[in-house]
Amino acid sequence: MPVTPQEYSFKEYVIQQDQETIRFYIHTPGFSPEKSTFLFLQGSGAVPLCMENDQGHRLTFSLHTRPEIVQNFNFVIISKAGFTFSRHQDAAAPAEYHQKTSLAYRVFQADTVLRYLQSNQVINSKHILVCGHSEGSDVAAKLATINKDISHLGFLSGGGASQFLEYFLYTRKRITRGEVPFREGQQEIETLTRQFEEIMQSPTSTIKFWQGHTYLRWATFAEPALRNLLQLNIPVFMAMGSQDPVVHPETFDLIISEFLFNKKQNLYHQIYEGADHGFKEKSDTGPGIDHIPPLITDMVNWFHQTLIA
Repeated sequence: MPVTPQEYSFKEYVIQQDQETIRFYIHTPGFSPEKSTFLFLQGSGAVPLCMENDQGHRLTFSLHTRPEIVQNFNFVIISKAGFTFSRHQDAAAPAEYHQKTSLAYRVFQADTVLRYLQSNQVINSKHILVCGHSEGSDVAAKLATINKDISHLGFLSGGGASQFLEYFLYTRKRITRGEVPFREGQQEIETLTRQFEEIMQSPTSTIKFWQGHTYLRWATFAEPALRNLLQLNIPVFMAMGSQDPVVHPETFDLIISEFLFNKKQNLYHQIYEGADHGFKEKSDTGPGIDHIPPLITDMVNWFHQTLIA
């Protein structure tokens, strides 16, 4: 039997609209329509909200059980295209996931959920914090340019430049560190350049793949988040780990520099020393360090400090 949302204290909602099915979930402990909304947008990957295996099951997200979240927000999360709440880890990704996953579709999903929550009076508070992690940060930034009811944006482990640049930087840094000879590294960059050119020549293809994602997914998520962030005047909380192996700090700094240049003062930014892409820190001498608790404390404090009555 599949794991039910109720086993993790979530209530399921299903939206049927224009032949689309969107499933989203609200964490029920402490739920109140008067609380502010915390919509969390996950990163990339064809994963369900609950991952099953032969030993049991686990959620593929957290944050919802943090005391500051439970006390201050109604936590909302959305299943990715084609997924129900739970799925076995060995099951193939639903065909619908690959056919639909794009920046535009994920923005459509989230916007539809927020409008449903408001139009059906599931929530009454006008304060909505949309928080995205990794790929989800790109979604959150784009969403906030479209849905004007969003009052706050959380941008976690995201970069400002095109995702194509991240791959160039991986190789450039390997060349600089002497891990690969210049000519060999330059050939890698030229190979990447040809690959990205091919993706952009077939930007809607759902049958061509690179590194597990369709060309549609790559082409749409190549849009620099900075373009969307600079359009925003709402408070933005931006955070990453100093040891993030996925997103380069340079693209984090790019966002800061462009906000400074454009004289925008709505950005709060924080780098957590030693933290990786998921805000965890490995230790050679004992248990690793979880930077999520201080991050959430910082975010909730920022949220309250920036509330507009």
